[in-house]
Amino acid sequence: MINFAFCYEQTELLEFVRDEILNCFRYRDVNIAVMCYHNAYELQRCICCNCPDILFYDRTEDGGLMRSVLLQAKQQNKQLISIVTQNRDYSPPAEDVLLEPVYIMPDKSRRQLWAHASLAYETILDDADSFSYYIRPDYIHTPVKEIHYFVSEGRRTHIVSSNSRDTFYQKLDVVEKRIRLKNCQFIRIHKSYLVNARYIDGYSRDYVLLTTGERLRISRYEYYRTLNERLQGSKRRHSIPFSFSEL
Repeated sequence: MINFAFCYEQTELLEFVRDEILNCFRYRDVNIAVMCYHNAYELQRCICCNCPDILFYDRTEDGGLMRSVLLQAKQQNKQLISIVTQNRDYSPPAEDVLLEPVYIMPDKSRRQLWAHASLAYETILDDADSFSYYIRPDYIHTPVKEIHYFVSEGRRTHIVSSNSRDTFYQKLDVVEKRIRLKNCQFIRIHKSYLVNARYIDGYSRDYVLLTTGERLRISRYEYYRTLNERLQGSKRRHSIPFSFSEL
């Protein structure tokens, strides 16, 4: 079971955040463990015996002590994900790379709480070799090596793999951040396409040819340049122009 912790000074806010996230997972028929703290001192006393997997907190709580406690928690649990509420004075210092992944939540609305709780939960479910996503009533775990590409459509993302094509609710930008944490190489070639390099058979300035025979559009020169740099000649470039419908 995945452990959630919430650290907010105000009891009313603490209970609101706790209840909203519990409701999020009840809706999905998922059980989670929940721990509540009013400050960094309370959190510090508990991390040795009951370290969370996912922690929601305010950056302003207890000043520098919170970061010190988070570093201790990270030593206890390398998978720890921190979700901090954005505020006008917040500017992440460079050394916070030690706490990654850290997700910045713009506010504590129901929508933001559910979105960030789901994102963190799915990230924790993942391992280096799989990608997890929710399609009611279950979480699906797809081996990364079988994923050909992701394609976005608004807030929905389609995942195209060797055996299936599914659709789940998550922006492609978020998918890309999650996939970067894995031992794999996915390359953005379009605002709507994120492609697994192992399935790229060749490419030109305008398109990528997959080993399946599919052709996907490269929308901007910046994407082509990144593609060319990352593949470093490991895939053949197609010199013959291709014509196909714009995606």
